Amino acid sequence: MRVPGGALLLLPALVFLGRPAPVGASLTCTAASDSAAAGTDASGSPLLRLVSFHSREISLRDALDRIAASARVRLSYSAEALPLDRRLCLAFDGTTVGGALAALFAGSAIRFVAVGADHIVLAPAPADAKLAERPPVILDRIVVTGRADGATQRALPIALDILDGRDLAGRLTVTMSQALNSAVPGLWMWEQSPVSVLAKYGSIRGASSFGMSYPKVYIDGIQVANPLLLTRLMPESIERIEVIRGPQGAALYGADAISGVTNIVSRHDAAEDGPRAKMSAGLGLASSAYSAGGAVQQDYGFSLRAGSNTRSVGLTVAAGALGAYVPSAYSRHLSVVGVGKRVGAKSILTGTARFFGLRTGTARSPLLSTVVPPGGMMPIAGTQSMSEYTLGMTAKFFPGDRWQHTLVAGLDGYALDGVPDDRSPIPSAAAVALNDARGSAARATLRASSVLRLKTGTREAADLTLSAEQSFLRERAAEDQVPPRKPGGPPPPPRPPLAGADVVRWRGNTGLTAQVNAAWREQLFLVGGVRVERDEGSAGVGRFATLPMVGVAWARELDGVSFKLRGAYGKGIRWPETPVRETLWEGARPGGMAPSLAPEEQSGLEGGVDLAVGNVLSLQVTRFDQVASGLIQRVTVLGDTAGAPGPNARPLRFQLQNVGEIRNRGWEAQAGVRRGPVALAVSWSRVDSRVRRVAANYSGELMPGDRMLEVPSSTVGVTASYAGRGWLGALTAYRAMDWINYDRVALAHAFAGPNRPPRDFVGRNLRAFWREYPGVTHLKASGAFQLRRRFEVTLSADNLLNRQTGEPDNITVLPGRTMSFGLRTSF
Repeated sequence: MRVPGGALLLLPALVFLGRPAPVGASLTCTAASDSAAAGTDASGSPLLRLVSFHSREISLRDALDRIAASARVRLSYSAEALPLDRRLCLAFDGTTVGGALAALFAGSAIRFVAVGADHIVLAPAPADAKLAERPPVILDRIVVTGRADGATQRALPIALDILDGRDLAGRLTVTMSQALNSAVPGLWMWEQSPVSVLAKYGSIRGASSFGMSYPKVYIDGIQVANPLLLTRLMPESIERIEVIRGPQGAALYGADAISGVTNIVSRHDAAEDGPRAKMSAGLGLASSAYSAGGAVQQDYGFSLRAGSNTRSVGLTVAAGALGAYVPSAYSRHLSVVGVGKRVGAKSILTGTARFFGLRTGTARSPLLSTVVPPGGMMPIAGTQSMSEYTLGMTAKFFPGDRWQHTLVAGLDGYALDGVPDDRSPIPSAAAVALNDARGSAARATLRASSVLRLKTGTREAADLTLSAEQSFLRERAAEDQVPPRKPGGPPPPPRPPLAGADVVRWRGNTGLTAQVNAAWREQLFLVGGVRVERDEGSAGVGRFATLPMVGVAWARELDGVSFKLRGAYGKGIRWPETPVRETLWEGARPGGMAPSLAPEEQSGLEGGVDLAVGNVLSLQVTRFDQVASGLIQRVTVLGDTAGAPGPNARPLRFQLQNVGEIRNRGWEAQAGVRRGPVALAVSWSRVDSRVRRVAANYSGELMPGDRMLEVPSSTVGVTASYAGRGWLGALTAYRAMDWINYDRVALAHAFAGPNRPPRDFVGRNLRAFWREYPGVTHLKASGAFQLRRRFEVTLSADNLLNRQTGEPDNITVLPGRTMSFGLRTSF
């Protein structure tokens, strides 16, 4: 629908029951249009410049950027004051900038003022009683996960969680586990030890692998080569994090999205009024029952943003250190993120560069000191290091009303050295002599997609998405060099030098995707898609997989109350060879895999309901039922020289085997309440992850009916915050309950003893070392107080309950209660 001079359709998030959806605010600035029509610009005001472009679905952020680029003006505004993810439908033909802005902000308390020949400032206007009487128009946000071109969240038939970067920064959230556990139901990350470089996912709607469940992770559309290495966040550099749980995203994102997809979107906006720098410094103390005097924590940060909304650059740097909360265990890290953005009249180009480095001191768990003889221990102290990098760009092109093209090119890689293999049943500290992981991998990705608007209109709409993706992975990994010792035997010899000890493997992956989206009267949404994927393993043999997805959503609205029903089916796959396994798991390299090892697959349904009452209350409930087959476990097997003396004795080996079939089903719920300065968010999940059947050649300890190890049966997260005048306070709590895992203290004690035969650690005999874990709760408080206009004090109290042990096993030790004080300034 168009009106002279251009028009704007504000598409409501949901529609009124019993009658067609209201079009929303539509406004044309008559004076500006008249001036434009006459071709006059006597005042030289940038508000009288002309713009022309159409878009059926675009975010407010991109709309402002394209208006500025088309008219060659600069727009300044506060990102906190505008709903930049709001969904719009635009049709501007020879419209003045003033007319376009008037239409964009019709009915809102935003005014725009020309402050220079090419500079326009958007600012909140004084409260208008008449505007306040108008009923609110519920608008949806544009997301980039779930559609190749980005789409409104309301049209998605799946549960999608969005974590705002500014909220994370306000709560001083710095780890992935803190961010996800408190807000995303059905997903649980075990709390990260500062000296561990690896994330541990206890559950993503149950188990999609044995000890290796993880989502496929993207940073600005660039696939992360090893998702388990992404443990820390710099919230100041993040716009938002979008999370899909379950295999429904695999039809778009391909292999390794068997558990879900996490997409981290970086901030590319410029400072409001010219270059702006921020600096921060913090000092804290972590208590510990295993270190006298506790451990000192230091954190430093710097950020710089410059440019306008059409051309901008940004740099964020963070560094920190934690002292020895366990003797010899320390941590030092450095993070750097650089971004750039350029907007044209028919294009948007963004770039991202990232580096993360971590160096830690490792030590045996103090919980093993009294049960394992010193002669049976690995070296008491050592070091491990890890570095990650990401480099990539995204280009979007808008050649006309019907087409949109996107090109993503990027490189992500990492390097490891000295990382202990802590995912084996028998702790590495008990001298099982698993090789410390060392090696590197780099993945290059090129993805092109095009969206064709088959039909546009307010009654029916449909589009077709076609995409092609090619990626190459180069992996360098250390081969098995040091044989495990026999139970009760002496420690192994030192590792040989690195020279000549590594092998390089190449793998390629090609994916073709087609997806159709249809909408009727902005009420009924249908989506169907399929991805055909070819994976070329290290042996050069191609394997094919077909990954389908279908979904439906039905949405209505009545007097500000929004309601949506949704349902979707999807299928995902993970090939046996992945950088995660081959770099970190001994036995996962050639020769350590069972013959005809099948890929892991998961498919299933999810259905749910979303409810929202204005901007005050939101509720989401989801039921899921998924079947995972071919799950891969690293099984302990007897070696071919069991009982033989000498340094080459290998009484125990590890072999990757397919477990069989697992059923994951459960419920997820989340609710949010916001009233004035007070906000409360709650998430909850209940998961039943059980073995349904075992494979014929499986020789591990699992049996039909068993619960999957390390999967909590329930999780809950609560976040409460209050934003006062010049201060912000938040309290966050999250808890995992009731899981089964190995008693690793008992395993280490038995393995280090002289009288246990190797068969006690093989097959179903390992069930004797299972135990139940009741649960663990984490509590964090944070606050920020503004001293002066550009100075702010931050306070944080982490692990308030001072729990250092109990997750996910009984040998992992975390820092105790940590109190920190910080100062932030901007200039």
